[in-house]
Amino acid sequence: MIVYEYPFSERIRTYLRVERLLERLLDLQHRDSANDHHFALQTLFELMDITSRADVRGDLLKDLDKQKSNLVAYKDNPNIDSSMLKDLLAQIETCHKQLSATPGKPGQSLNDSEWLMTLRGRMGIPAGTCEFDLPGYHDWLHSSVQQRQTQLTGWSSAFMPVYKALQLILRLLRDNSSPKTVSAPGGSFQQQLSQGRSFHLLRIEVPTNSGLIPEISGNRMLIAVRFMSADEQRRLQPVKDDVNFVISLCS
Repeated sequence: MIVYEYPFSERIRTYLRVERLLERLLDLQHRDSANDHHFALQTLFELMDITSRADVRGDLLKDLDKQKSNLVAYKDNPNIDSSMLKDLLAQIETCHKQLSATPGKPGQSLNDSEWLMTLRGRMGIPAGTCEFDLPGYHDWLHSSVQQRQTQLTGWSSAFMPVYKALQLILRLLRDNSSPKTVSAPGGSFQQQLSQGRSFHLLRIEVPTNSGLIPEISGNRMLIAVRFMSADEQRRLQPVKDDVNFVISLCS
C-alpha cells in the first residue's frame, strides 16, 4: 500500500518534513558512494534550515509532556497493560531528558564549522562544489568511505534527540486512529469532522501500482479528496470511476 499523509496544522507539517529529511539523511550516510554523501550533506543543510525557522525542539517537549499526562491517567485502568504503559512512559521520559539536555536550536553547533558553512553556501549555487571552486571538498569526497561515514554520523548526531522524540510522537499519533475502508463515488470524497474531537493528521492508503493519486485538501472541520491518475507525460487527470480506499484520522 502507498500511504499519503495530510497534516491539519503547521506544527505537524513541520514534523513530517523533519522526519522525511532525517530518514533520508540516515539512509544516505550509511551508503558508500561519494555522490550519496554529497546529498547527505545537502540534506543536513536542509535540516539546519528548517529547524532554525521553527521551534521544533520546544514543540516536541510540549507534546512529550502532553502525552505523558494523557498516559498517566490510564495507570489505574484495569483494561490497560501496565507493563506496556510503564515502558511507554519510560520512553517518553528518556526522550524528554535527551531533548532537554540539547541547548538551542537542533544542529546549532554545526554553525561553528567554517568548512561546513562554506560548503553550505556553495551548495546553493548550481554545481558550485566543483573541484576548481572547493578543492578541499573534492579531497573529502575522495577520502575513505569509513572517514566520510564517521564524520557524517558525528554531524547528524546533533539531530538524534529530535529524531528519537519525533519518532515517538508521530508513532503515538499514527497509532491513535481507526482505519476504515470508504468509497469515493466518481473519484470524489468529502467528510465533515466531529467538532468534539481534535484531529491532527489524515492518512490515506491506496494499493501499490493502482495509479490512484489522491489530491487532499481540508482542515479540522472538513476534508475533501479527489482521486487523479497520471498520463504518459505525468499530467494528472480526474478519475471518474468509484474508488475504494482506506482512511485514518489521527488525533
